Parts: sequence; structure tokens; C-alpha cells
Amino acid sequence: MKNNNFTKSLILHIRYPWTAICLLILWIGLAVICAIVDFAPSDVITLVCIAGGATLIIAFVGFRS
Repeated sequence: MKNNNFTKSLILHIRYPWTAICLLILWIGLAVICAIVDFAPSDVITLVCIAGGATLIIAFVGFRS
């Protein structure tokens, strides 16, 4: 069963590579910005919540079949 979930996830990333790339850029960019700029912990939490919301929107639109 665990292997089946991994296979489904892999198929989604192969079938919709642009959406997966956009999400990757979003999260890696956020990590780089947080590493460069000295944010307060509350600011980092706010940024992660905003990025999570953006991830949901991008995933809903991009992975819709």
C-alpha cells in the first residue's frame, strides 16, 4: 500500500511537471529568502502560512484533471 502511494505521487509529478516545478521553486525560494534575510520567528510563520495557501491554490489548479 505504501508503494502504491509513492507510485501515484510519482505519476502526478511526471504527468504535471510544470506544477511540481512551480511548487519546488516556491518553497526553495522561500527557504533561500529566509536564510538570507534575518526574519523574526513570527514573520517566518506568516510567510510559511502564505506559502502554504499559495501551494494549495497552485496544486488545486495545476493538478486538476
